[in-house]
Amino acid sequence: MGKKIQTDWPEITSRDWQIDIPWLIVSLVMLLALYMGHACGWLIILKRFNYPVPFLPGIYVWCKSLLARYIPGNVMMVVGRVVMIEPYGVPKRISLTSVAYEQALLLSSAATVIAVALPFWPKLQNFSTWIWLVLVVPPMAVILLHPTVLNRIGNYLLRKVKREAIEEFLPFRDIVAIFFYYCFFWIVSGMGLFAMAQTVTFVSWSSFPIFIASTPLAWLTSVLFFISPSGLGVREGVYAFTLDFAFPDSNGDPSLAIASAFAILTRFWQTLVEIAVVAVVMALVKIRHIKIKAATAEEMKDDEDIHGRDNPTI
Repeated sequence: MGKKIQTDWPEITSRDWQIDIPWLIVSLVMLLALYMGHACGWLIILKRFNYPVPFLPGIYVWCKSLLARYIPGNVMMVVGRVVMIEPYGVPKRISLTSVAYEQALLLSSAATVIAVALPFWPKLQNFSTWIWLVLVVPPMAVILLHPTVLNRIGNYLLRKVKREAIEEFLPFRDIVAIFFYYCFFWIVSGMGLFAMAQTVTFVSWSSFPIFIASTPLAWLTSVLFFISPSGLGVREGVYAFTLDFAFPDSNGDPSLAIASAFAILTRFWQTLVEIAVVAVVMALVKIRHIKIKAATAEEMKDDEDIHGRDNPTI
């Protein structure tokens, strides 16, 4: 990507770039909604396991665990979340199961959104008339999350890799509801990516379905290349490859270099928003705890002033 950008740098700099503040705000709102939506999705799963966690501490744990995604393997993200949520009464077995469900639902919903939007991709429209068969992915994704299937196939695979089997299963109606919940937020993430593109240059609305598919595809690919910290480089490559048609050069041909420049810019923007979200949530938790402690100390002082004269032993 860097080599391509270096080669076509004059083409990139000569493009009519812009900074559209309203579209930038839309992109920010969509990204914030995405982070909060995914965080709340995990809390919903915990609640359906009958282990509800207070909203702000739960959001705090989920957001703080995001920082561990930049450690290759993503193992520390899971470990950190399990350790941080335990003081709120969630056993490790349940928290691990909830994370497993979260990842399975994210994977299946991402594959579904990709399958629905993929036939609209210009590179595949003339590839084969069989491309529409990808629409079998959504029902198959839901079926594979049925408790019976998870119990037989999922636990069989877990035993093969010498991992603890899943003992608690969510009701199928809850799985379906959370599945569509995550599908909605994958669409939100695509809207945020499209808004970011509109922030810096004009992009045709006809390419909107591909922007919707690009975000779950980039995330899904980064999961497969788990050694990459937070999908660094992998997501940018997917964005550049799938969105090159939306960034034509001066001759009207798809430009991988311009799309690569946009992908790197998007990574920078998403990282800033992610850090800001974590910082704000951690600050809110700290301020809230400080206020509680201050109020408690003040109440004790008032109580001592009121009752101290009647009861010297206080």
